[in-house]
Amino acid sequence: MERFDICIPTLNSGKTLEACLKSIKEVIPVNKIIIADGYSTDNTIEIAKKYGCEIFQTKRSLGEVREMLIKRVKTKWFFFIDADIVVNKKWFYALIANRNEKLGAVQGFGLPKGPISFLRKLFLFIKVKFGLKQRGFTSNTLVRKEAVSGIKLPKLKRLEDIYLQEEVEKRGYEWKFVIAFCEHLKTEKQVVKEALRDLLNLAREKGFMRALFYI
Repeated sequence: MERFDICIPTLNSGKTLEACLKSIKEVIPVNKIIIADGYSTDNTIEIAKKYGCEIFQTKRSLGEVREMLIKRVKTKWFFFIDADIVVNKKWFYALIANRNEKLGAVQGFGLPKGPISFLRKLFLFIKVKFGLKQRGFTSNTLVRKEAVSGIKLPKLKRLEDIYLQEEVEKRGYEWKFVIAFCEHLKTEKQVVKEALRDLLNLAREKGFMRALFYI
């Protein structure tokens, strides 16, 4: 059976990490789970040890953390999963079914429970169906190791995944989006607040009109 390495950045993720790791163990054939921790002061490390994770700690930017995680990956394909994501079998099989020789990464979508998420699902379905431009996320993403080996990312605390997507596509690989949903363990209010913050940051980086394509 094919197995996959799992890469998870953490920082005081104790409230959600156990649910995340439990779902991974139940759904994905795991080779190893690699935790990059930003020196958490809660019970994050204790939970990671309970699930047999390989752990290292660093204060570096999230972009650099992604690079460090990639270097530790041993499998041909691996997952980036955020510590507040709960995966499921339908999501897993949808991602692995989309692999081909041109694919660099394939991602689903993590959504919180609630009425806004229903509308978000409809919006995402339309974007995927018609191939509209979207930003890459690494919250629940299957990645080809070869497509990201040796990659260099900006020293950013957020939005580093957009630059990862751009680098993968520059190397001639596809970054694909599929209609496959997993649970994001945040409130809709938190998610909307983060999305607006990211939109403003993107507008500063890339211009407002281009940033709109990444909603």
